Amino acid sequence: MLKHYIFWGLFALVLIGIGVSLWDRHRRSQRAKALEAAYRAGAASAAAPAGSPAVGPAAKPPARPAASPLEAAFDPNATRVHFRGAGESEAPAVLHRDAAPLPAQKSARLVCVGGGQKDHSFAVTAAGITIGRDPKNDVVIADPRVSYHHAWIGIIEHKAILRDLGSTNGTFLNAQIAAPVSEVVLSPGDTIFFGGHGRDQFRFVVE
Repeated sequence: MLKHYIFWGLFALVLIGIGVSLWDRHRRSQRAKALEAAYRAGAASAAAPAGSPAVGPAAKPPARPAASPLEAAFDPNATRVHFRGAGESEAPAVLHRDAAPLPAQKSARLVCVGGGQKDHSFAVTAAGITIGRDPKNDVVIADPRVSYHHAWIGIIEHKAILRDLGSTNGTFLNAQIAAPVSEVVLSPGDTIFFGGHGRDQFRFVVE
C-alpha cells in the first residue's frame, strides 16, 4: 500500500511540474507579444506625419503589409538587444566573398576562443552543425541574446557556409559590429559572434 501512495504522489508532482512549466512558458510568450506590440505601436506613432488625423473607431485601418522574414522569426525567449526591420541599414545581408574551396584532406572546426566555452572545439561536418540556446543544437550557447535556433554552419560545394536562421539579434562576422549577415562563405581565421559582440567568440579553423 505504501508503494502505491509513493507512486501516485510522485506522479502528481510530475503533473504539477509540467503544468507550472507550461503556464510559465505561456506567460512569457504573452509578455513578449505585448512588448512587441507596444514597440510596433510606438514606432508607428513616431512615423506618422505631424497633423495627420487620428484614426477613429469607425475609420478603416490601413492594410498592414505582410510580415518580413525577420518579424516572422521573432524569438520571444531571446533578449532583444536592438530592433531591426527589412528596410534598416543593419538588416542582414548575403555577403559575396572570394573564398577558395576547403583544402582536401583537411577538417573544418568551430573553436571558441573567448567566453564561457573557451577552448571548446566543434567539428563542422558536411551535414552541418546548428548553433543556438536549445539543448538539441550541436553548439549550445547559454546567452539570452542567442535564439533557440540561431545559425547553421555546413559544407556546400566544398565551401564552408555560415547561415543565420532568422535569429532575433543577428550573426556577426569579424569586426562588422553593425552589419549582421544572413549567409556568408567562411574563410579560415574568420571570427563569428552570435547575438552580438562581447560574449562567446568563435573562430573558424581549417586544420
